[in-house]
Amino acid sequence: MEKSLINQKRNRLFLHLFAIGLLFHTLSTLFIPFEFTSTIPYLAIVYCLVLYILQKVSIPDRCLQILILGGLNGFIFYFNFESPYYIHILLFIYPVFVASLYHSIIPSLILLPISLIEISYLFTRFFNGYQSTIEFADLYVILFLLFLMCLTAIMHSLFIQKAWNRMVEQQFNLERALDSKEGYLHLFFENAKDGIAVFDLNSRIIEINPAFEDIYGWNRKECIGKRIPLVPPNNTEEANQRLEQILLGESFHSIETKEMRKDGRFFDAQLTLSPIINKSGEMVAMSLITRDISYRKEAEKLIIQSDKLKLAGEIAAGVAHEIRNPMTVISGFIQMMNEDDQHPYQTYTKLIESELERINLIISEFLVLSKPHVSTAKAFDLESTLQDVVLLFSPELNLRGILLTESFSAPDSFVVGEPNQIKQVFINILKNSIEALDERGSLDITTNIEEDGLLGIHILDNGTGMTQEVVEQIFEPFFTTKSSGTGLGMMISEKIIHEHGGTIKIASKVDVGTKVSIYLPTKEHKKSASSN
Repeated sequence: MEKSLINQKRNRLFLHLFAIGLLFHTLSTLFIPFEFTSTIPYLAIVYCLVLYILQKVSIPDRCLQILILGGLNGFIFYFNFESPYYIHILLFIYPVFVASLYHSIIPSLILLPISLIEISYLFTRFFNGYQSTIEFADLYVILFLLFLMCLTAIMHSLFIQKAWNRMVEQQFNLERALDSKEGYLHLFFENAKDGIAVFDLNSRIIEINPAFEDIYGWNRKECIGKRIPLVPPNNTEEANQRLEQILLGESFHSIETKEMRKDGRFFDAQLTLSPIINKSGEMVAMSLITRDISYRKEAEKLIIQSDKLKLAGEIAAGVAHEIRNPMTVISGFIQMMNEDDQHPYQTYTKLIESELERINLIISEFLVLSKPHVSTAKAFDLESTLQDVVLLFSPELNLRGILLTESFSAPDSFVVGEPNQIKQVFINILKNSIEALDERGSLDITTNIEEDGLLGIHILDNGTGMTQEVVEQIFEPFFTTKSSGTGLGMMISEKIIHEHGGTIKIASKVDVGTKVSIYLPTKEHKKSASSN
């Protein structure tokens, strides 16, 4: 393979030399007068063009080599035949010398006798013509020089070949090492899982890898030579400060921030930014390596949530044991006092009783947290359970003038789990929605089977809504925006839904409303999943 490449380069070089020699000969016939007739070698021009065409169509290197050497020899023979000057005889050494540059003795040994035969023929045919032009040298001297040069060419082929081959081998080793290095760098760039981008000093993108396209959503054609918005608007000032520091030669390693995809969505990213310095120590570009850590952040969030649930469960066990027993005694005495309509502190005792009920509700919510799994799982009609909860809130909805819209599109959809716990989830969500609604508000409840086979329950209100910060913390334990809330309702709801194999999502906007979506696997969905 390497030898073939060398022959290709030599063929290309000697073909160029052939064309250049032909050009000089053509020009010389135009400006230098000869005693003998010398016409422009049209045949040689055509032959040279044919060689170029054969080179383009990639004929075998050995064939092209034979055609080049044969063409050179034939052209010189034709030239001597047309212009029989004795000095032109020396031109026969040229093809032999070129053959020796292939570092193979065979072409030289073939060309040498052919050249001698051609020279003998020319002397036999044009002896008188050659003799008349000999003025300052003897013919035997010319032949001796010709023989000596041919011998030199052959010796060159024999003895220089080994040294040349060693030099060529070293060169190829260096080229192969360089190609391997560049190849490895290219493979690394193309197959890296982190997004890599190279920017010029004006923040225009020079190059990106496929992972960058996957992470940010921009394709290569959209990026090259342009400035692409990769930073959320709120982080623009911070990003500009980093850019100024990079232009001063600083680097940033593994900084965690928010980046922006093409569609405007934000994601958690880990960035490494560095200046690219050339051999002269000048900064020529900047590099960006982006790692999408959204999944890691989500996992960390789940771990923290799990730890909080564990802590809440441990607290629940202690609360249930330490508080409920004395609470039972207090509640009993308060009920006895309230049975006496004549005692003067009935207003206060009834208030105490209502507060005791609220404390008991808080303890009950703690006890839900202390249960690791669904206690009694059974198949139940979820739409029927939801309708029971809606019926429970109907009087309050009518009293406040709230418009209720129901659209149940998943009849006979059975869910495996604990119906009372699912009912508690619906109570918590509907209670929050109603509290967020003013008079004449609206509440929309729909059910449907999603494309993935899950049962979807969507509860939408047009109430006060929540900020994104509140939505992100709504499942945190003890987090609440209400003055009388415990901060456990939504956390318990999420726990119950997860224990039933589902998910709960909340989308909200201030002064627009809130949508709570619950996705639960149906009984049939679980069967098909287990069979697969």
